[in-house]
Amino acid sequence: MKKKIKLIFMLVSSIVCCHATEAQLLKKLKEKAEKSLDGKKSSTASSTPVSNSSTDENTSNDITTNSSKKVTEPSKAPSNGQLVFSLEEGERLFYDESRIVVLNNTLQYSFITYSKKNEYFLIENGKRTGPFKTSPIKSLQESEDENTLMDDEEINLGGGQSDPVAVKYSKTIGGKLYIVFNGKNFGPYDHVSKMIVSPDQKYFFALVTIGGDIEMTAKMGMGKSFMVNDGTLKLQAGTNSTSIPMRLMVSENFKHCMSIVMNQADQQMLLSTSTGKTTSTSMADMLASENSILLVSDKGDIINVPSQSPTQILVNGEEAASFKVPIKSASRLFIQPDIKKTVYYEGGKLYKADGTEENMSGVVFPKVLSLNNETAMYYYKIHTNASGTKDVYLCKTVL
Repeated sequence: MKKKIKLIFMLVSSIVCCHATEAQLLKKLKEKAEKSLDGKKSSTASSTPVSNSSTDENTSNDITTNSSKKVTEPSKAPSNGQLVFSLEEGERLFYDESRIVVLNNTLQYSFITYSKKNEYFLIENGKRTGPFKTSPIKSLQESEDENTLMDDEEINLGGGQSDPVAVKYSKTIGGKLYIVFNGKNFGPYDHVSKMIVSPDQKYFFALVTIGGDIEMTAKMGMGKSFMVNDGTLKLQAGTNSTSIPMRLMVSENFKHCMSIVMNQADQQMLLSTSTGKTTSTSMADMLASENSILLVSDKGDIINVPSQSPTQILVNGEEAASFKVPIKSASRLFIQPDIKKTVYYEGGKLYKADGTEENMSGVVFPKVLSLNNETAMYYYKIHTNASGTKDVYLCKTVL
């Protein structure tokens, strides 16, 4: 009996050691992948642009919106926008704290400004509040709930759960592990590797392990991988053999998710979405693709811009569109339901997947949104008026 226990211990130790090495590689992959994903503020007027036409004004001096972003200021007020507020003397606009969103079928905006008195102000839909000693909104690319993670984070292998959201919603009931969410129990599972909750706290996606070659390693997250949502969906993300969870990501509007796992048998990286779309690649290719862009669309497709051919957009492994210029930033690539209508903004130009381009100089924080059955690029332009005040305009160009 002692020999049998010793043999099992040696076997488990060997597996754990192997997985620890793989985890280090996966961590390296994660760190590289994150570098390529870039992620998303006193006079006021209506927040709705008054014109659909695009403009290409002559430009004058550059303005700085924060310590690292520069845009070219238009020499005259944009004709395709409407004044939404003006910067006070000495105020700076924090580029990374800006947003334009559609909520309840209404276009809404917000800014954070920083005054020469070291004070912060929030301008939201025409209303100014403050001053604040610190920024009232930590990066708007993130959820305001610190336990709601909208991006994909490192999944650590081991006996304990490190994902704070998974820990928050996991509960052992009758010796079994469940996800308890909004009064409902989901499970049982051997391990919950990653869980992402929607900003309104109504929905979730999770990457879990159910069963495996060895019960002990399954409870550490190494076994058969599944994606789970808050309904009846339970799609297998791995294979019938042992897989190792790597990443979980959700689409922009929380419609679908995508998991990445490594198949233990052949070291292949398996990508799978909640709609059943799958593709695979080798670990070497994933490690080499540090500049690639990878995401899941609201239709549940795998969207990839390979680092080896950054002018292409691949959908589920097949080319669906291409651009004249390399795509360098995921935050400036606006995927459309019809991939061929996807657009990319860079360096004062709007590039379209049909091969055309449009000059759009002086643009601050571009965002493509659909409202009232119309898809348009919304953005800000800052113009210094005759009195020397910097006016902020909300503009749009219909696509």
